[in-house]
Amino acid sequence: MMEPNKKVDLPIEIKKKKSAIQRMKKHVHSAWNSVEESSRKAWKGAAAGAFFMLILFTAFFGIGLETGLGPVIDFLIVFIPGLFAALLSPYILYPFIVLVKKMNNRFLAVVLSSAILLIVLLTQVRAAYQILPLSYGVIGTGILAGGAIGYWWKSKRTKFSSLLALMLGLVCYTGFALWLWSPGMEKYPAAAVETEPKSFNVEDPSKKGRYDFRTFTYGSGTDKRRPHFADEADYETDPVNASFITGGWNKYRTWFWGFDRTELPLNGTVWMPEGPGKFPLVLMVHGNHVMEDFSDEGYAYLGELLASRGYIAVSLDENFLNTSSWSGSLNNEISTRAWLMLKHLNQFEKFNEAEGSELFNRVDMKNIALLGHSRGGQAAAVAAEFNELDRYPNNGMVSFRFDYKIKSVISIAPTDYFTLGDKPVQLKDVNYLLLHGSYDSDVSEYSGDRQYDGLTFSKDGDWFKSSLYIHGANHGQFNTSWGDNDTSIPMNLFINKKPLLEGEEQRQIAKTYISGFLDATLKGKEEYKPMFQDYSHALDWLPETIYINRYRDARFQVINDFENDYDLTTGYSEGVTFKASRLKYWSEGVLKSRENDDRGNHGVYLKWDDSYSDPGKYQMEFSEEYFKKAAITEDDVFTFSAASMGSMKEASDFTIRLITESGETSEISLGKSLKLAPALHIQQSKTLFYQKARYGDSHEPVLQTFRIPFEKFDLPIEKVSTIEFVFDKTPKGHIYLDEIGVLDGNQ
Repeated sequence: MMEPNKKVDLPIEIKKKKSAIQRMKKHVHSAWNSVEESSRKAWKGAAAGAFFMLILFTAFFGIGLETGLGPVIDFLIVFIPGLFAALLSPYILYPFIVLVKKMNNRFLAVVLSSAILLIVLLTQVRAAYQILPLSYGVIGTGILAGGAIGYWWKSKRTKFSSLLALMLGLVCYTGFALWLWSPGMEKYPAAAVETEPKSFNVEDPSKKGRYDFRTFTYGSGTDKRRPHFADEADYETDPVNASFITGGWNKYRTWFWGFDRTELPLNGTVWMPEGPGKFPLVLMVHGNHVMEDFSDEGYAYLGELLASRGYIAVSLDENFLNTSSWSGSLNNEISTRAWLMLKHLNQFEKFNEAEGSELFNRVDMKNIALLGHSRGGQAAAVAAEFNELDRYPNNGMVSFRFDYKIKSVISIAPTDYFTLGDKPVQLKDVNYLLLHGSYDSDVSEYSGDRQYDGLTFSKDGDWFKSSLYIHGANHGQFNTSWGDNDTSIPMNLFINKKPLLEGEEQRQIAKTYISGFLDATLKGKEEYKPMFQDYSHALDWLPETIYINRYRDARFQVINDFENDYDLTTGYSEGVTFKASRLKYWSEGVLKSRENDDRGNHGVYLKWDDSYSDPGKYQMEFSEEYFKKAAITEDDVFTFSAASMGSMKEASDFTIRLITESGETSEISLGKSLKLAPALHIQQSKTLFYQKARYGDSHEPVLQTFRIPFEKFDLPIEKVSTIEFVFDKTPKGHIYLDEIGVLDGNQ
């Protein structure tokens, strides 16, 4: 047993280590003392320097104000308040600084480091300004809950105050966990739009068709991750060199996939009808998702349906172009996605010509549709444009030789940020269908609307375009692999999922509209067109929610699309003038997104209330024989598009009135056909501050197309001199009006 106070000699090595540590501590202590000594000597001068710089720039702002009141007044307007603020603010901040100095240093170090690191983590998926309040809220919750439990731990644990603190801490932690786990809340329940289904004596396009089908895959054989595109593929394809178009490919991506950008594979899953005959070809491509979670598998529900109804449906694999948390993202990947779609068409041309292949002479290469989701939706549009070009717009030394018969493009919640030659992508002479959900928390703006508006038609064609905006639909549930996760963990924990449609409901809408659209445009089944002109024709096949749709075709005659000038009284067509009376507001302007971005479409804003004894009007006056010269008859259809602005919480109605030269009138209530849907206010996030920073305004105007046959007015159309919008049904209103014109009623 060791004797007390007896000195024990330590080994020489330990003595050396201890003396080295002691010397290091001494140096650190000496350096810190030097810093403290320097700060004591310099703090007054440093403070004066900071104060001087503030006053100097306050003076600069005063000199540069230029109110027109004179330089002295300008200077004093800024300098005097700035000087007072500079003098008073140190006294306001001083008590908080004293409080912080009294706090435990370890506590401050842990809190500050935790907040900084959480912000760094969250900025990997969102911009700093979007997640700062979120970060403060998360750390604040942790401080409150942990502090309460810590108080209980260090106090007498049986005291009432300690137990109360423990309960507070546990409630905070449990409540936060339940809040993260919860689906969210229905903050803005939309008023119902009472719409009766219109008679529509055609087969439900979402029903399984008469064809049996088989499924097989093709691939280039180099995919390390999925054998069904490698050694288990039914058909082998040659890889393609995308080095001219794809940038940012790194060695980590090559290691993961087993190939680089010079040998991108052509991989796909095919659903093919059995039986004789040629079948239209539909290529489907996914959008951006983490590349390790394969996205192409999520469209089997469409592939199976379309094959049963007589289409060769193909889900393309472009997962290797997607984002990865550890290998980054690619440059110019929209162009690459689009170009690869056309290379797949090259491959199907070869399949169709290869004797011995089960695809030999089975592919109808004159009837092709491209379908894309998210970035794939924009890529499908870009591919349709590439198909018409001789040269790659971003590098003219690369030639294109495609020229396939692409008749239709379907975009599901597409992005719209990509340009060609610094110009927006604008389609021409192709059928187009756009689907988008109001609760899309990824592509949260209705950006596909710009793609829709940019599409133009030649007058001698038979094309049409239609959009369907679906209240309660999100981004991911159009793909079974993505589901209701419109973003990744952890940001997905803050998404409001309570108002969402069920996944099967959302996919039922997709099946109905995609199948019907393909039947109408690739198989010439004109009987399906009404469902794209007016969604109420399809209501018997759709889940209950609010729908908003637009329609336009190549035979549309424009009366006014508000793109010509800024004169409120003139329009697109000569011989038409515009007037308004008893309105609170009348102005032409651009349509804005929820994040206040320009949507590239102009219309007229109209606002009214019940402050006048007579209702407000917006009028179009036509020159003599306008309708006769324009060859417009009673068989044609008067059409326009309108959107409710943010204050419109209920579905609204108004009157369309026609007046002849002799004063005869005939009018129809808009609601007899279809009411204008209310403004749809959306809460995509569970938190208000994150909602505003990430998603912008709760409301985004969405246009609905209305169609009223002239024959319903029971007036000789060639005698009409005035068409009025009379706001007599809804006491107060604020709408956006656009696309006023006439559709050929003989279609």
